[in-house]
Amino acid sequence: MDKESLLSALSSGRSQFLKTIEGLPALEMEIPGVIDQWSLKDLLVHLTRWEAEIVKLIWQSKSGQKPTTVHFSQETVDEINARWYQQSKHRALDAVMEDFMGVRKQTIRQVKEIPEQALTNPDQYSWLEGRPLWKWIAEDSFEHEAEHADQIKTWRDRER
Repeated sequence: MDKESLLSALSSGRSQFLKTIEGLPALEMEIPGVIDQWSLKDLLVHLTRWEAEIVKLIWQSKSGQKPTTVHFSQETVDEINARWYQQSKHRALDAVMEDFMGVRKQTIRQVKEIPEQALTNPDQYSWLEGRPLWKWIAEDSFEHEAEHADQIKTWRDRER
């Protein structure tokens, strides 16, 4: 995927995800059960935290550093998700929404600043594990949102 297509997918993916939560009152966004014990607010934190790791990964890559993001941690994904849930479960919804909206702006800014070659060449960085950087970005941003949007739709249908 080239840079222009990636930027377009980041924007359209966010718009589609926001339609999934459109019209939900704040109180409903804090009801557990969207995914196990997680509320929609908890899910937004989850999405934000993973995308923030991608922002850090892009920034470190541009700076010539090997990424130190959770992608390279000894923790499992489930352990990371559980830790982040515990750290953030009492955050105010307004703060969670602000972070959720802000992280996509940061992702877009970082993508705009990185050379096209760095996004598309799977051999650009040794740590890419044979996948181009754009795929790492997609997986932890708009693809991740699409995955959870389906769960939110199911939850909303159940709650009606």
